[in-house]
Amino acid sequence: MGRTLRNRSCIFAAFAGLWAVAVAVEATACPGPLPLTHKDPVLQTQLLRGLRVGGMQQAIDRRELAVALVDLTLPGEIAYAGVNDDHMMYAASLPKIGILLALLQRVNDGVIAWSPDFSWRLTKMITISDNAYATWGAHLVGLREIAKVLIDPRYCLYEGGVGGLWVGRAFEKGGESYRDPLKNISHGATARQTARFYALLDAGMLVSPYWSEWMLARMGPPEYVHKFYRALGDRPGVEFVARKSGTWQNFHADSALVVHGARRYILVGLAEHAEGEQMLQRIADIADEVIANGEHRRLVTWR
Repeated sequence: MGRTLRNRSCIFAAFAGLWAVAVAVEATACPGPLPLTHKDPVLQTQLLRGLRVGGMQQAIDRRELAVALVDLTLPGEIAYAGVNDDHMMYAASLPKIGILLALLQRVNDGVIAWSPDFSWRLTKMITISDNAYATWGAHLVGLREIAKVLIDPRYCLYEGGVGGLWVGRAFEKGGESYRDPLKNISHGATARQTARFYALLDAGMLVSPYWSEWMLARMGPPEYVHKFYRALGDRPGVEFVARKSGTWQNFHADSALVVHGARRYILVGLAEHAEGEQMLQRIADIADEVIANGEHRRLVTWR
């Protein structure tokens, strides 16, 4: 009887612990600015049609592909479309943008003293995805402090029960691990929250207008020619204002703030697929064509 009671007590304690974790995760949910929760019906239809014609319906159905597209072309108007955009996925080096944000936030808060070499380190962490500098940044800020910035109500770039940007390990072998509470991912992202990072950055709402401009000036041009940049980089009038990608095994990720002539947009793609590199190139072609077509903008202008 004593052993049975002890076993029941252990089981109850385990369930209570799991329940407490679940409640804590849900409690972190917050709305945040520029939530990108409303999908423009015309832009959404155009994006879905393009992806389907581009042969990616099966990957979408299997949740092997997530896409977010934000049109910023019209001043004061944001049009959003997304597919599997709240599906949390391993994103390799893409979440290094979370280290960038957290470090500059702590500098701005006076917690970390700025040093002139930070500029070079952080630039290379983004443009060539330098793992050593990313590890330096993660250790300097601390994984739990990075998480605090990402879930901060000013940003809400990681939401309890949904997911988002997460940096749960430095980019080195071994070391501390602080995986996300939703899917136990070390370096994770959702397409929507990654797109929000760029939307907030473009609006001057990350840390401060000064630091937002500082980040924009150092997140481009890209130094790796692959994924989105391979598809669009040689086109006349295309500028990658800011960009961060990531690759590990079958996981492929890319994200960018793109200007193409008079058009300005954010594109995010996350893929878990052997042909992820090629899929992201096709997504860039599709998104650029959808933005160029601009049917959703004509409806806004008409209103």
